[in-house]
Amino acid sequence: MHDDKQHTDPAGEAETRADAARCRALAARDAAEHATTEYARRAQERVANMHSELALIHDDHARALRRAADRGEP
Repeated sequence: MHDDKQHTDPAGEAETRADAARCRALAARDAAEHATTEYARRAQERVANMHSELALIHDDHARALRRAADRGEP
């Protein structure tokens, strides 16, 4: 469900998305460790790497938002 109210802490929301991506990366790494075939193991490792990269992007976005807020930018 989409909520139209304004978000009060976009940086915090970006950090929440980063945390969620890290959790998904950990789950994929665990799945890779328990995979029964090399194909499945590689696939889960790629998923884990993708979510790790997403976490870094969200962390970078949160830092940029916090720097902008510190400078008084909207």
